[in-house]
Formats: sequence, structure tokens, C-alpha cells
Amino acid sequence: MFESTSSVAESSDNDTRLQKIQRAMVGALYGLLAGTAFVLMSTFIDLLLYPDLPLGVDWSIFASRWALIGLGLALIGALTCFFSETWAGLMAGAVAASLLALTSALFFSPTTAALKLIVLMFTLVPAAAMSLPIAWIFRRLAERHALALHLEQSTARIARLVLIAVVLGAGFGYFAKMSRREVSALRFMHEALQTMDESPKPQLRDLPGLREHGGMEYKLFQKESNLSTEGFDVRAEYNDGYIVQCVVVVYPGSSPYLSSCESID
Repeated sequence: MFESTSSVAESSDNDTRLQKIQRAMVGALYGLLAGTAFVLMSTFIDLLLYPDLPLGVDWSIFASRWALIGLGLALIGALTCFFSETWAGLMAGAVAASLLALTSALFFSPTTAALKLIVLMFTLVPAAAMSLPIAWIFRRLAERHALALHLEQSTARIARLVLIAVVLGAGFGYFAKMSRREVSALRFMHEALQTMDESPKPQLRDLPGLREHGGMEYKLFQKESNLSTEGFDVRAEYNDGYIVQCVVVVYPGSSPYLSSCESID
């Protein structure tokens, strides 16, 4: 993907602070591009793959993902490219990437703070080793960017590097698509709401206000259930603010079913 060249970014130990900041800004740019492409793809890929489902976009989750991943990768890119020495930059970027991934994962964990700290300490080194390829990619993109500035057709060369960063981010974002079980849960909920008049499910039949919303448009959202290890909390939000939320249980190899439902006016 990248040609073998001498490191332009690794110029000398006497780099000025301005030169280091400029390199860091280039690394941050490519990190931001890759992170933004990842978040955009992971957010909208399901809407593209399943146009038959009225899927909605939770913009609060989108914003938090972009703040965590987009800005996080920008920070990783900046740290990776700030140092003149390649090894120092890679180490800084890999440690930052592992810290970001681990702390974000542990933040939502219900375990105690002491246990979180222990897990962080014991998993930091292997996580940093696994994060080295990410730091290396940003370092190489920044090096190729610096080289392109001194070659002919620099704009086209830099545009190619930008495209590489975007494609890499979007490619990884594709794998954040819903699983088959998540799609099954959403499809089951959609069919249950669409067939309310003919054969209503017992859990939906007596929900206040649901029959009055028959035929109205809604958007579907889902997340892992807090009540069932094999279920999903599927939420239908109607245009007037009316909400129906059900726990849809999907055991592997079995048909989905509604565990419980509630409505919110």
C-alpha cells in the first residue's frame, strides 16, 4: 500500500517545535479522516443494507462515537507523528490507542473501580502491541504526505493519501454492521407492528395508544437488552413522540419472540 522510502518525517533530532507540531497536525488530520469515515460507515451501513426496515439514527450515539473514535484517532495520529524518531512515535501512538480502547470499554463496565484499574494494568501491554499497526499506518501516511509536498502533482498525491485514510476507516466501519440476530429482532418487531390489525401479539394487544397509531410511520432502534442475555431492546419511535419498546428474545437457531412490551406517550 505504501512504497518503501526513507523517512521524511524522521528528519533529525534537531527538529524545531514548529516542525513537530506541523507533523502532529498532519497525523491528526489523517486520524480524524479515518475516524470520521469509520463512524459514518458504522452508523449508516445498516440503513443501506436493509432498506426494507424503517431504521432510525440515534444522533446522540453518533455524536458520542465521533467524539470518542474520530477525535481519539486524531489524538493517536498526532502523538504518533509528533516525535522525530519512528519508534518513539509508534510507541506513543500504540499506548494512546490501547488506553483509549480499554478505558472506553471499562467505563461502561459494571465492575468496581479497583477491578477496572487492575484489568487496565494487565491488559495495557498486549493491547498496545495490537494497536501498533494503527499507529504505523498514521505514521506512514504522514511520511508520504511530507514527501508528496516536495514532488510533482503534490495535490493529486495528497488526495490519494486522503482517499486511503477514508477507505481504511470506512472498511473497518463496515464490520460494525448489525449481526443476523439483531436484524432478526428488528424484522420481527417490524412485522409485529405491521400486522397489529390482523393478528396482534398478546404483548402488544393491550398497550395504551398503540392501535391509534396503526398505519403511522415510525423508526426502529435496537440495543442489547438489560433484561435478557439473549434479547434486544427494540424501540419504535413514532413521528408524534409515541414510543413502543419491547424485549425481543432471539435464541440461536430459534424464532424470535416478544418477552415484554411497554408504551410511552
